[in-house]
Order: sequence, then C-alpha cells, then structure tokens
Amino acid sequence: MSDKKEKNHLVVTIIVTLIIISTTLLWNYYTFKDLSCNERGTFGDMFGIANTIFSGLALAGIIITILLQKNELKLQREELQETREEFKIQNETLKLQRFENTFFSLLNQHHQIVNAIDYRYYKNKEKEKSKFIVPGRTQSGNESKEKEVVIINGRDVFRFLYNKMLSDLRSLNATDNYQPKYLEHYERAQTDFGHYFRNLYRIIKIIHQTNFFYNSKEVNEKEIFKIKYRYTSIVRAQISDYELLWLFYNCLSENGIKFKFFVEEYSLLKNMPKDKIAHESHIEKYDNSAYTPKLDTEYDLDY
Repeated sequence: MSDKKEKNHLVVTIIVTLIIISTTLLWNYYTFKDLSCNERGTFGDMFGIANTIFSGLALAGIIITILLQKNELKLQREELQETREEFKIQNETLKLQRFENTFFSLLNQHHQIVNAIDYRYYKNKEKEKSKFIVPGRTQSGNESKEKEVVIINGRDVFRFLYNKMLSDLRSLNATDNYQPKYLEHYERAQTDFGHYFRNLYRIIKIIHQTNFFYNSKEVNEKEIFKIKYRYTSIVRAQISDYELLWLFYNCLSENGIKFKFFVEEYSLLKNMPKDKIAHESHIEKYDNSAYTPKLDTEYDLDY
C-alpha cells in the first residue's frame, strides 16, 4: 500500500466518522428535545446501540492506528536496510582505499630499492705516459697500468650482470643444469637482488590475497580476477626488460619457487624479450600463462 493511498483512506475514515457522530447528535437532539426527562430516559435505554456505535468507531480507530504503525515500522525497516547497504558500500570503499594506500606505498618502495642498487667492478686503466723518460730505462707493464673503479646504479645493474650471466649460460648445453651458474651470478649482487625480489614478491602476494568486493554476492570469480590482473599489470609495467629476465631465472631457481606461481597466474613475463633467454628449452619450463594472459578476450585489457 502506497503512502498516498494510506493518506486518502485516513482522510475518508475521519470524514465518515465525523458525519456519523454529527448525524447521531443532531438526530438525538431533534428527537428528544420535546420529551420529558422520564420519557427521554426510557427512550434512551431503547437506543443503547448508539454507545455500541461509538465503541465500534473507537475500536476502528485503534485498528487504523495499529495499521499505520505497522506501515511505519515497515518503512523504518526498509530505511535501515538501505542504510546498511550504504554502510557496506562505504566499508568496501574504505577497504579498497586502504589496499591502494598499501599497494602504492610498496610500489614506491620498489622504485627506491631499484634506485638504491649499485654494483662496482674494476678495470685496467692506462696510465698517462711520462713526458720525461730516462734514457736506458723502459716502463714495465705494472708501471703503465692501474685499476679503475667503475660504479653502476639502478636498472643498469640488472642489464650489466645479466649480459655477463647470459654469455656463461649460453656456453652450457641446453640439457645442462644451469642453476649453479645462475646462483653464482646471483651471489654477486645478492644483498640488493634479494631485497628486490622479496619486495616484488610481497606486492604481488598482497594483490593475490586481497578480497575485493567483500560483501557482494553477484560478482563472479572472473570479475575478481580481472581486478587483481589489473593491479599486477601496473606492477609489471614498472619492471624493465632485464628485471624480467632476472625474474625469469630467479623463479626457476630455489630462490623463487613460490614466486613462480604468481608469475604464471598473472602473466608477469608477458613483455619479457624471449630472444635474450639462453636456451629455448628454458622458456618451456613455464606454463604458457606466464607469457599469455589466460583472461578471455572480453577481459584482456591491453596491459
């Protein structure tokens, strides 16, 4: 029953009640005004039905009041339900904001870790020959050369060390065990690379474990995966080619066994240059989903 209909019914009920009461009072007045008191009392006892009418009207009023209160309670319940839904939406929004604050904070930390990576090595430096050479004396090799310290930083470290490792990996046969050689090169920058991979793993794991759409029963798993894929794609966009190449071999070693699942789940090697992998047989050690998103075309946003 709508509010407009209820108001109309209430107005009609009040009007009808007033008409009945007015008619009864007027009828009593014109009927008994010329009678004596005894005659009015005797005649009034015959029409005790009037009291019944008023009692019935009072009961009707109580029933109407109960119905109105029932409808008001119904409206209050509906408003409370709407309020709860709004709170759910606000709660989900706050949880999403907290997740994004954590996510972008870790992403910023990732960039700081990359920028803080450095690597130094030594190379021979030719000495500038002296203008005054003592007759009869020649300069020895030790006297003409000295060591020069070279320091590289950030993403250049990944490129420099990977190219050194790649030449060693390609010197092996495709069937040889490449992991000892990888770990040998990994140890050269273990302090920085270990921190780097742990932080990167933590970012992807947080995305994977976040429960998006907390209270919604209508969102299917594909929609949830789409959201997670979108955030992991943001992470992947921050990783350079040589970082992906290091990630490739790291997840094939004992250091990255757990990370390999996420690489395949969210296609983290999608943009990796495969031509820089030592042997094609190494590429086949990952499921195809590591390189090609397993989302349907409808959901495969170009990330």
